[in-house]
Amino acid sequence: MPKFRATVQVTGISGDTPTAVRGALEEQLKRSGLENCRVVSVDPEALPGRAVPRPVHATAIADEDALWRRQSNAGGLLLVAAAAWAIWFFWWMLSVGTD
Repeated sequence: MPKFRATVQVTGISGDTPTAVRGALEEQLKRSGLENCRVVSVDPEALPGRAVPRPVHATAIADEDALWRRQSNAGGLLLVAAAAWAIWFFWWMLSVGTD
């Protein structure tokens, strides 16, 4: 079963310090029956909340990695083909010149 993470914005809880607000919020969460929740950060109301970056899906990373590998393999094959052609060309020039 997949697990999910949610970001919830709570207003209306006041306190003198962020630690006091965190304690009050954790107490309210426990009383409401949400024991498996934890308070990650407490921000002042005047400041906008910090955006939590979404996790990148593993297949997106794998697709980008596979694309890079295909491109680098194509470049490597092109390099090997150019080197083989140069060796053949110089061998041909030397063999034609000695006849």
